[in-house]
Amino acid sequence: MTRASPTARARRAGADTGVDQELQEQGGWWTSPSTGSVAVATSVMRRLAWALMIAGPVLGGWALVSQPSADAHPAPVVKSSSGDVAGPGGFAEMYVAAFLRAGEGSQNELAAFYPRAADLELGGKPDAVQVGQIAAVRVKDIAPGRYWSVTVAARVLEPTPKNSAASSNGEQPLIRMRFFQVPIEADRDSGPLTALALPAEVAASSGASSKAELVYGTPMPAQASDPAVDTLSAFFASYLSGSGELGRYVSPGTRLSPVRPAPYRAVTITQVAVERDFQDSDGDERIGAPAGRERLRLVVDVKAARTDGIARPLS
Repeated sequence: MTRASPTARARRAGADTGVDQELQEQGGWWTSPSTGSVAVATSVMRRLAWALMIAGPVLGGWALVSQPSADAHPAPVVKSSSGDVAGPGGFAEMYVAAFLRAGEGSQNELAAFYPRAADLELGGKPDAVQVGQIAAVRVKDIAPGRYWSVTVAARVLEPTPKNSAASSNGEQPLIRMRFFQVPIEADRDSGPLTALALPAEVAASSGASSKAELVYGTPMPAQASDPAVDTLSAFFASYLSGSGELGRYVSPGTRLSPVRPAPYRAVTITQVAVERDFQDSDGDERIGAPAGRERLRLVVDVKAARTDGIARPLS
């Protein structure tokens, strides 16, 4: 066995050190670290672990202290728009319904809407008057977001008067449409709603103006020989009764789905009203029958037969 001389060993160690330094400079990978390197790395990792263990509680306490208090940034309060009338309208409907059904012992139920109702004297049995349908038909904004005047229409079933002919004959209760006006206030802006008084019974509105009319001509009876009526019949049969393919009767690109499930079994065109004024392809207003590819607006009256055979008129 040949021993290397001290000079040779020194040269070899110098060569290895040069290779290590070159690998470090070039970012190379260490494949066989020395024992001293491992010991140094182990010592560093041990000290780092102790440092993290000591710093952990300190960092946790700092995180708790540094958190903002709950009152520092309160959550924003979402307020309803002053133009939103669904709230006052629905509140008035429930209030009037409770008022109509009220009887002896119903004070607390009414007080939920009108606080002063707790001191009212109520007679009769509760639910003597039954509310069939109820709806807010007018909501007048007195002060935006604060005060409203709501008119409620109620379809009620009233008991027959005592000692009357209807009562002695055992007839059904009376069905009447009644109207009530209710003042409503919001607690601050858009806050909880409260009624300011008992419902005031008012007369029914005069109804729609007789001057209101559609901008169409006089309805004319549908002629079976008219190709347009034939197309309309096929369209509505497919749309309302599920008979035939709807896509054949609509313009390309139009998205329209039939009513499902089909509420009718047959549809018949009864009359058609044609819009008098329309625009041709150049945008000029004309009066008369359309020609070519011009569009025409119609009001179509149909008679749709339900599944039980009863026909109902529709427009």
